Amino acid sequence: MSNDLGLFLRTLHERVKPDLLLERVVGGPPDDWQRTLMNSTSDIIMVLASRRIGKSTTIGVMAGQELSKPEHQVIILSKTLAQSQLLFAKIAYTWEKMALPIEAKRRTMTELHLKNGSSVVCVPAGQDGEQARGYGVKNGLLLFDEAAFIPDAVYGSTLSIAEDNAKTILITTPGGKSGKAYEMWSDREMYPEVERIRACSLDLPRMAKLVERQRKVLSKFEFDVEHGLNWMGRGQQFFGLGGNCRGLHRHPTTQIRRPLCRAWLNRART
Repeated sequence: MSNDLGLFLRTLHERVKPDLLLERVVGGPPDDWQRTLMNSTSDIIMVLASRRIGKSTTIGVMAGQELSKPEHQVIILSKTLAQSQLLFAKIAYTWEKMALPIEAKRRTMTELHLKNGSSVVCVPAGQDGEQARGYGVKNGLLLFDEAAFIPDAVYGSTLSIAEDNAKTILITTPGGKSGKAYEMWSDREMYPEVERIRACSLDLPRMAKLVERQRKVLSKFEFDVEHGLNWMGRGQQFFGLGGNCRGLHRHPTTQIRRPLCRAWLNRART
């Protein structure tokens, strides 16, 4: 088999089944939540995910899939410039692993533009989404990274970027029990079009060692947010849609002082 034919067959399979690309990139089978996300046909998807579960890698693979198609755009909004640069590095790594014969036209620390007309741009959201104005996604992805920590004003100015043939994805660890992201996750009546996916580290055997280490070093409040997927809110714990993750049990409510909660909400997420 020639190299060109082998490349065509491999990339054809990976385009039809994106979880095959993820398996090649990470060196192991995808989690169920990753398969569900990458194969979803919904226009709007929200993923509530534990920290260090593979959000950036999954985003990188999905962005790579879009880049391989002519005239597709991927716009990713992150809370800060540093997050945008880190996420772009993951996307660039995935694109290199795909090894497609599509030349780059321009590349910076946060953008990649290809000669097939496709591009990915990572934009710091700021307080109002001003830096994303002027962009549009006719075909491709509009993705909000750590959506629960992006100000509501950003959504007002950027959700319309995604046109009819584009997909909108919000992926995040839990934040406070207020704001646009929380409403989209919790209010099924107002947002029936949103497909909701839970990615809980307590459900994954591959993360068992990390989870146990984190259980020892984090406070109970921090652990329940970062790994138990509990939304934060004035001393009360929240167990998201679908109940608790397996292995997480209800505990008496722990009162958290407001300065601590505020500091946690304002912390930059990576």
